[in-house]
Amino acid sequence: MSYNLFALMHQLLPLEFANKRAKYIRHRLYAIAAKAIKTGRKVIIKCQAQYYQLLTKVLNDIKAFKPLLS
Repeated sequence: MSYNLFALMHQLLPLEFANKRAKYIRHRLYAIAAKAIKTGRKVIIKCQAQYYQLLTKVLNDIKAFKPLLS
């Protein structure tokens, strides 16, 4: 199951991560220091500016993902 989840994640990540190993992706994405703040009806993610664009792209790709139904 872990392999399948990683294979799915590979499809959703930007091209700069296409040929990278799980350890590299884990250190680059999962280890980003961020804070989730819930205000009213919004959830705001605060992080360093250098990671904001990367996180936005990954989150938008995950939201737009349409799984293939067999």
